[in-house]
Amino acid sequence: MLNDILNIANKYAEGAKQVQERRAQWLKKHVELKEHLKEIAGYLNSNSTYKQGFFIDTLHAYNEDMNGTCAEMPSLTFRSGEMPMLITFHNSIGERKEYIEEGFSITFNPTITGQVIVLFFPHHSELNITPPPYSTLVVIDQPGQLTMEIADEIITKGMEAAYFSSFTGMSEQQENNEKSEIHPPVQHNPIGFKRYETTQKVH
Repeated sequence: MLNDILNIANKYAEGAKQVQERRAQWLKKHVELKEHLKEIAGYLNSNSTYKQGFFIDTLHAYNEDMNGTCAEMPSLTFRSGEMPMLITFHNSIGERKEYIEEGFSITFNPTITGQVIVLFFPHHSELNITPPPYSTLVVIDQPGQLTMEIADEIITKGMEAAYFSSFTGMSEQQENNEKSEIHPPVQHNPIGFKRYETTQKVH
């Protein structure tokens, strides 16, 4: 019986070793992935028809209590820039109000276990009563086994979901429910909030 208890206790050492190995894999793999994501962003910035801009961010785990960072846990984010929603309000004193849709982001986020969770944050704007929730695209158990082909598949899947979360693709979402697994809830919010009675006559 004591040996059984000892074997269970020894699992901690094996578990800690596996965590360290996964973290070391990510520290090495994230360098390759960052260069690959930069290549994707550069290609899209040069060739996409609509120029909202694509960017790569590197962030580190942050501890607010001591204002410290953890260099062993870098995250990578592939994101798009904001887009004008093509509506403008004017008032009698010349003020203008325009709506902007914030870009999407796909974040490769290391966890305390050494695994990497890929999170998808959809487009949103001031018209969203509450910001739409993020979702998990995939969990990478062994970061060292992440290939750039798999990364391409993740970005493709995330960008498709992003399009359906944007005002530019939201109306197509119901048609494509069977094709994409990730569908942020559609929020059809009224524009203007109150209707204004105009004095202009319609001829």
